[in-house]
Amino acid sequence: MTRSTMSTIGLSIVLCLNNLYNEWTAAGLMSATFVICSAAVTPFIAKLFDKYGQKRVGLIIAPIQFALLLGFALAAYLRAPLALLFALVVPMGFTMYSVGALVRTRWAWALRDQSDDYLNAAYSWEAAVDELIFIIGPILAATISTSFPPVSTIIPFILFGGINFAGALIFYNLPSANPPAVLSMKSVQASGSARVESERLKGRNILLYPGMLLMVLAIILFNSTFSAFDVTMTAVMKSLGLYHFTGFMLATIAVGSLIGALVFGSRSHKHNPWMRMMMFMALLSAGVAGVAMSIPHIPFAAFFGVVAGLFVAPTYATANLIMRQTAPAKKLTEGLSWISTGGAVGASLGSAVSGIFLDQFGNTATLHLLWVNALLALPLFFLGYLHVRMYQKSIKE
Repeated sequence: MTRSTMSTIGLSIVLCLNNLYNEWTAAGLMSATFVICSAAVTPFIAKLFDKYGQKRVGLIIAPIQFALLLGFALAAYLRAPLALLFALVVPMGFTMYSVGALVRTRWAWALRDQSDDYLNAAYSWEAAVDELIFIIGPILAATISTSFPPVSTIIPFILFGGINFAGALIFYNLPSANPPAVLSMKSVQASGSARVESERLKGRNILLYPGMLLMVLAIILFNSTFSAFDVTMTAVMKSLGLYHFTGFMLATIAVGSLIGALVFGSRSHKHNPWMRMMMFMALLSAGVAGVAMSIPHIPFAAFFGVVAGLFVAPTYATANLIMRQTAPAKKLTEGLSWISTGGAVGASLGSAVSGIFLDQFGNTATLHLLWVNALLALPLFFLGYLHVRMYQKSIKE
C-alpha cells in the first residue's frame, strides 16, 4: 500500500496532461520534474530516517504528501495554467522517497546474523513485490485514467494517494519501524577475494566508496529505458488505436521482472555480482531491441517485453546487495536510497527525452532509443567493477 504511488503517479501525470492539455512534451517534462524532485530529496530524507527513525519522520511526511496529491488533481481538473501545475508538482515530488530502501534496511537488521544468501533472497523478494506493484499499478492507472475522461484523469491521484496514506499509517506504526541507525553487521565480501574496509573510507560520502558512483550512473541509464518505455508505448498504442490496452502493454516488462525476481531469489549465487549485472544488462538490451523491432506486431512486442523484464529485478537486487556490502551500517538507508535515486533520475530523464523525441521524430526513433540507453549502461558497470578490483588490490598491498 505504501508503495502504490511509485508505479502510478508519474504515469498518471503523463496521461492526465495528455488528455486535458493534449501535450506530450509538457506531460513528459512535468513527469520528469516530479521524479527529479523525488530523486533530489530522497538521500536527504534517508539521512533523517537513519538519524531519527522511520516512524517519527514518516508520520510527518505522509499527510503532507496526500494533501499535495489532492491539490494537484483539483488544479488539473480545473485546467489550471501549466505553470501552476509545475509549481505544485515540485513539492509533491519532494514528499516522495524510497519506501523500498526503508524495507530493505529492516531486512538487513532482521538478517544481520545470517548469511548473504538469506539477504539476497529477501532483496529478490522485495524486487518481486516492487514488480508486482509495477504490474498492477500501470494497468489500474491507465485503465482508470482513460475510462471516462476528463473526470477519470484525476482519479488515480485521489485513489492511489489515499491507499498510500492508509498504508503509511500502518507501515510506520509496525514494531519494526525503528531499526537502530547503527547496525552491528559483519563485513561482507564484495567480490569473493577481498573485503571492503570501511575504516579506510570512514567519513566519506557514500558515492565515493569503490564503484558506487559508477553504479549509480549506470542505474540512471538503466532505468531511463523503462520510463521511456512507458511514455513511448503509450504513444504507440494510441497511434495503433489500442489506447485502452496501454496498461497491459506497459505491464509486460514488469511481468518478466516478477518472474526473474522469483527465479533469481530462489537460487544461491557465487559469482562476482558486478559480472552478473553486466550479463543481465546485455540480455536486457537484446530484449528491448526485440520490442523496438516488433512494432507494429503487438503480440511479438509483448513477448520481447517479458523477455527484457526477466533481467530487471535481478539487476536491482544485485545492485542493492553490492550497496549493502559496501555501505557502512550507519549509512545503509542512505546508501540503498542512492540506488532508488539513480533509478528515479533515470526515470525522469527517460520521460523527458522520450516526450521530446516523440514530438520531434515519432515513435520509431524513440523506440530504438530504449535499447541504446540500456546498452550504454554496460561500460559503466564494467568501470565500476574495475574500480572495485583496483581498490581491493590496494588493500592487499
